[in-house]
Amino acid sequence: MLKTNQAYRDENAVNLHENYKLLSGSVQISLFISTCLAVIMTVILHEQINTRILLLWLTVLCSVNVIRLIVHHWFKRHPSFNPEVILIHLRFFRFGAVMSGLAWGWAGFYFAQQVELVYQLFITFTLGGLATGATSSLAVDKFAVVAFIFATILPNTLHYFLSSGDIPIAMAIMLLIFTAFMLNSAKDQGKSLHENLKLRIQAKRDEAQFKEILNFSPSAASITNLSTLDTLFTNKRHLELFGTDATPFSENNNAIFLVDKSELDDIRQNLETQHSISNKLLKFHSQESAKNLWCIGSFVRVNYLDSPAVLSWFFDITDRIRMEEQIKLLAYHDSLTNLSNRHLFEDRLKLALKHAERDKELLGVMFIDLDGFKSINDSHGHGVGDQLLKAVADRVTAILRQSDTLSRIGGDEFIVLLPKINAVDDAMKVAEKLLLALSKPFDINSHQLQMSASIGLAIYPQHGDTAQTLLKNADIAMYQVKDSGKNNVRLYNE
Repeated sequence: MLKTNQAYRDENAVNLHENYKLLSGSVQISLFISTCLAVIMTVILHEQINTRILLLWLTVLCSVNVIRLIVHHWFKRHPSFNPEVILIHLRFFRFGAVMSGLAWGWAGFYFAQQVELVYQLFITFTLGGLATGATSSLAVDKFAVVAFIFATILPNTLHYFLSSGDIPIAMAIMLLIFTAFMLNSAKDQGKSLHENLKLRIQAKRDEAQFKEILNFSPSAASITNLSTLDTLFTNKRHLELFGTDATPFSENNNAIFLVDKSELDDIRQNLETQHSISNKLLKFHSQESAKNLWCIGSFVRVNYLDSPAVLSWFFDITDRIRMEEQIKLLAYHDSLTNLSNRHLFEDRLKLALKHAERDKELLGVMFIDLDGFKSINDSHGHGVGDQLLKAVADRVTAILRQSDTLSRIGGDEFIVLLPKINAVDDAMKVAEKLLLALSKPFDINSHQLQMSASIGLAIYPQHGDTAQTLLKNADIAMYQVKDSGKNNVRLYNE
């Protein structure tokens, strides 16, 4: 209940503040016009009325206007939503309007008695113009408009009623009718202004609630002007995700993460013909590092602050993408050396066989088994053994071409794919280079580790035309090396 009361007070404060802003919005031009008319009247009547009285009246009116203007500027520079403060200014504004009206009303009553009819008409015309202007500028506040019109017009009307003759009486009646018309017009204008004010306040309240909802959204949200590409709004999650209030979909900004320009152009072109775009996978690249973000983006055209805009949502799926990549890596790669595993190797071998058959080329498959690895692993421990396997992978990779594939299929066994070779001797030369490289010592944890390798080689199409046949025959050739003393290379021979 306390929260409801507080919300009610806040709403009243906003309404009161907006009412006062609307009421005092034209006070500067109104006071300027009032002062100019007073100076003109002083100049016109200076030969008809005592100069001291005229100047005294002008001084009083100008002083009231200056004080009202000073208070208005003070409030404008120090706005407040405190209802008590606003009420004080509102009461002062009303008091100032009454004092200005009385100053003009006194002129209408006293000056009109001192001058001829033509000057009286001039005074009445001036007062009527002021009252008409007040109808528009003060219509939002019933007290201010009624008080000013009555204070300005009724003294002049009273003067005509006290004068003799048909014309003054007719003028008085006409002023009363004119006053009634202005009050009715002020009533209608005030009603219209209040309705517009309510709509404006409701629009601001809806905008604030909309922003509050977006701020609590788990998705990063932003609003971008479609014409200027200026950022109009970003929520808290957007700041957390992108580290800036600049939307990644604005060009030439300081956003940490951006989408490729081609993606931006595609989104903007689609939004010209579509109302919305849903669940688009987007890759954001960092301007400061090699880090990337993956997001699901959705976009909808909206009208925000009377301008065409796009509301964007970004749901961060970077962790999911990385997890999928890790799962894929584990499914197709050896976890220790990060080399391709047997499954991926066989896929690449099958693809290489199709190319070799089409282009009438040779390819080679090698089986590599490390001689003496088990004894090193047993004597120095699995930690040293693992590091040795990594070193072997690095040394073999350094010799192979970029198009070749090295795979660890378990333990100390490796297989190599050599696509697009010109002759069997080319494969044999690669195998001999590997044999020589693997016979050199490995420096692992200050240990000089020495071992060798047994390598079997099978060539397509001489030794098989399928992946399984080539792998089997290369394996057979490798075991033939093992049986004949190890540390050698052998080409498959039936």
